[in-house]
Amino acid sequence: MPTTSTLAVSELDFDTIKSSLQTYLKGQTEFSDYDFESSTLSILLNVLSYNTYHNSFYLNMIANEMFLDSAQLRNSVVSRAKMLNYTPRSARGATAAVDTIVTPGDSPTSITVAANTQFTSTVNGISYIYVTSQSTSLISQPNGTFTGTLNIVEGTPLQHRFTVNTTNPVRYILPNENTDTTSFTVRIQESTSNTSVITYSLLSDLSSVNSISTIYYLQENEDNLYEVYFGDDVFGKKPINGNIVLIDYRVCNGTATNGANTFATPDSLGGYSNFTTTTSSVAQGGALQETIDSIKYNAPFKYQAQDRLVTMQDYKNIILSENGDLSSINVWGGEENDPPIYGKVFVAAKPTSGSLLSNQKKETIRTSLKSRNTLSIDVEMVDATYIYINPTISVRYNPELTSLSAAALNDKLQTALISYETDNLGTFGNKFYLYEMTEKLKDADNSFISVDADILIEKRFVPLTTEISTYQIPFYQAVYKPHAGHMGSVTSTTFTVDGTSGLSLDQDGYGLIRTFTVDTGTSNVRDTNFGSIDYDTGLITLDSTLITAYTGDYLSVKIHPVNKNIFGVRNQVILISGASIETIDDNSSTSTSTVSLVATSGVSTTITSENSTSTSGSTVSYSI
Repeated sequence: MPTTSTLAVSELDFDTIKSSLQTYLKGQTEFSDYDFESSTLSILLNVLSYNTYHNSFYLNMIANEMFLDSAQLRNSVVSRAKMLNYTPRSARGATAAVDTIVTPGDSPTSITVAANTQFTSTVNGISYIYVTSQSTSLISQPNGTFTGTLNIVEGTPLQHRFTVNTTNPVRYILPNENTDTTSFTVRIQESTSNTSVITYSLLSDLSSVNSISTIYYLQENEDNLYEVYFGDDVFGKKPINGNIVLIDYRVCNGTATNGANTFATPDSLGGYSNFTTTTSSVAQGGALQETIDSIKYNAPFKYQAQDRLVTMQDYKNIILSENGDLSSINVWGGEENDPPIYGKVFVAAKPTSGSLLSNQKKETIRTSLKSRNTLSIDVEMVDATYIYINPTISVRYNPELTSLSAAALNDKLQTALISYETDNLGTFGNKFYLYEMTEKLKDADNSFISVDADILIEKRFVPLTTEISTYQIPFYQAVYKPHAGHMGSVTSTTFTVDGTSGLSLDQDGYGLIRTFTVDTGTSNVRDTNFGSIDYDTGLITLDSTLITAYTGDYLSVKIHPVNKNIFGVRNQVILISGASIETIDDNSSTSTSTVSLVATSGVSTTITSENSTSTSGSTVSYSI
């Protein structure tokens, strides 16, 4: 009769499993005096323990793969996502736009550029194919030329043909990686002898599907490839024996060509070889196939929204799940806009590559949302606007606590500042806290004693040099004015008006924006009423003016804010630019190193065209 009749089964590691088996056997009268460590039975226990451990590990892995949160294999994640009616996003080819002017040698009534007309672009020494996404009819001009904008997409066009065989059914799997599912055109030809075709569309709303609906379904299969399948004569029309399934699509290179701006043209457009093209929108929107982590994140939200747009979060979830080339997005209702515009939803998106979405990309997103909107809500896509924090930083350090040179200490501060910007700024809804930044810098080295910083806020724009314009520059921050008549809270780079160059902006402390020049060190006010400033909201308005020239690539306007904590509003993205860092030896109180321009993202990220608002008469009004 055994003294121990139970065996512990909760252990998961090898040593504990073996120890449990030994304890169990020692409790049996047959092995009461047995030496398990030096006996042959020890080998058998090792085998049993290894087998138990392997089975435990295997079953644990199987259990993990049964749930979306814990699954590790892509096949498992995709399968769990399918249960939530979610199809992982495919790779996407970058899109660009080129303006063309065709000068025909005869007098045609129309010119049409066919779909899949091929362009090429070379990036890093590799040639990539771009094609027109659809046929485009050019517009006839009075001078006999034809003009238009061609939307071109990166990818190689292919077609696959499958013959329907009900006896030995085939799966309609596209065998290429990086298939762009947005390029699919699915048609069914009646037979080899009957060439009539019917075009099928991707299922968008199951509630409207019946037995004769010409729709197709799409899924990612177990080999990480995309598969088309059809209805069963209940939910969608089922192909019959002898039908030929034709699938046209593109194979793309994802993010490889984002930023391409030079395109080699074909020999002819619309049958004519005398034409010119100009790139009007650089390539953007290229994306890789959706990752496992992204699928896990997006699938539940997509299921929650049920493909309907009701809440602001619904808009964010659906747009992000369908557009892998977006790094950040913000959505707000018209009632939250400035000024309020009821009946609209505003969407601002920041691309992964570049800073602004192309008009083509905006229209694609707007179109995809149109059928999902509730009631009569209109979607308006707006550009991201960028505000730049300009910090002036002074750091005192104890030279006795470090062996590093002053330049090396300054390098550590620059790295810490860049790290702070990367980790905390650069997307919608970010908040800049001066204390957080200074603490990040102070922690960069044990020798740093204190960090003092002051900031300016900068906005940039490119003036229209050929039109009288009114510019509104909203900072959404109170401007520092400790008393009436205080000046120095507004500065700008120089520009030219009415033939006077070297003009800069300031404010008079009473709500008016002025211009002035500096001549041999003396400031001379040129215009005492060039615009206005609202000190509470930070709105600067430059009244109807014609700025004919400006210094640099853009006109920069800066304010001294009251609050040192800056919060991005709606479509604002915060970056750091123009940062200067000085290190001071605390023992001698002498400056030991100074860097006047730290290489943060804000230095290289410049938005030169932002949201235009309205036109009235000969004066164009811009909100920047």
